[in-house]
Amino acid sequence: MGTTPAQMSGQARRFTAAAVIVVVVALSVLLFGRSEPETTVQVVATAEDWSPGREPGEYVMVEMPEESAALFVTPEQLADRVPAVAVPAGTVVSAALMADSAVPAASDLSAALLAVAVDPSLWPEPGPRAGDAAVLAAEPGGCAAAVLPVVLVGEGTVVVEAGPRLAAVLGPTVWWIWESPAAGWPGCPPAPPNEGEPDGVDDLG
Repeated sequence: MGTTPAQMSGQARRFTAAAVIVVVVALSVLLFGRSEPETTVQVVATAEDWSPGREPGEYVMVEMPEESAALFVTPEQLADRVPAVAVPAGTVVSAALMADSAVPAASDLSAALLAVAVDPSLWPEPGPRAGDAAVLAAEPGGCAAAVLPVVLVGEGTVVVEAGPRLAAVLGPTVWWIWESPAAGWPGCPPAPPNEGEPDGVDDLG
């Protein structure tokens, strides 16, 4: 019931990744080959595309000579990590492509973390993930009071980070939230100065 194509697609990705790995391993053996047996370690290759700021996607493991494997990520190094850049399927993952998955350090230590309830009908499958750009609006489909990156995902909520001035505007209100399209989302017009809100809310972080 619709699962076979996904499974076949997953198998195709695994075969692609495996083919790339075979080439990498063969080159590593040629470059670092010795007459005595090599010490090998398990390293990771992507079996599907990985998106920046999100948990690693499907991957396969392969043995490589220890000397060359030092350039790549081991399975243990994937714990609590997310890719720092987009990683295409079939790539042997370099440690330089990974970043900590913990909440990023704020450039301003007074920045606030805001938890916002998520309506699942407003977020496409598989739901929100860290690194997604999220629209905060007063009503579904409304103008964006802010577009902020998701830094954590909880049960029925997401956490976004805002600079202190924007947090002061966003904090007291209940917001609707959904994933921003790649082209962005229209922002709300600036409030008149006499309404007491900080000027230039759209430009605040």
